[in-house]
Amino acid sequence: MRKISLGLIGIVAAAVSLAIAVPANAASSVLYVPDSFNPALSDTRATGHYEVVATGLRIYTDSTTSTDKVAEYVDTNTLLAAAGEPNLEYTNTAGGIPGAQLIVDFDSDGTADGILIGEPAAYGNDWWLSNSADLFVKNGAPSHMGGFGSDNHGTLDQWRTAFPNAVVTAFGFSLGSGVKGEGVLNAINFAGTEYTFGTQTVLSGKDNCKNGGWETSTSPVFTNQGDCVNFFASSKG
Repeated sequence: MRKISLGLIGIVAAAVSLAIAVPANAASSVLYVPDSFNPALSDTRATGHYEVVATGLRIYTDSTTSTDKVAEYVDTNTLLAAAGEPNLEYTNTAGGIPGAQLIVDFDSDGTADGILIGEPAAYGNDWWLSNSADLFVKNGAPSHMGGFGSDNHGTLDQWRTAFPNAVVTAFGFSLGSGVKGEGVLNAINFAGTEYTFGTQTVLSGKDNCKNGGWETSTSPVFTNQGDCVNFFASSKG
């Protein structure tokens, strides 16, 4: 799949928390950083940064140049019809608000054709299409009226009607480029799951398997203490 990148215009605002309503029955999952991010899709540049803070992801840029961008994506294979209303739970601490991003295969042929960008602070529930998108997607966009992130845009329901077989191949976020900002991405909500952030727990030896230590390992995941001990025993040849 070819890499699609796009610079976003940030919205400078006072330190606020974007409160997003999360369904009570939403599932939860952890994105392990950076392992869960697809490196081939990454567009985090030289002066864009991220780091795990508790269960959130602090994202920030240094200035307002073209290298000030933080953008990461998580692979999926989800029909746009089943994606729900993706959003970011974000606490803005120093200006600049990231946009939610969906990389989409609009004609379901196995190749991504464009990115849908959601910026509710600026455009409500309207999602605009990346300028790098294929022409057939631009032509089929629900609306071509100006005043949005691009001339090709619409609500997700409108996009779903226009492209009923569209498949989301990756979801993620982008702050920048050319935006100086900082905040904490507390979670990404996508397709009924709330994704928070963490780092992998890697045990150093079989002694760490004892007293329930095997249950804390995330890379690899063990089924029981014996499985954990055997892993380290076999790794020593």
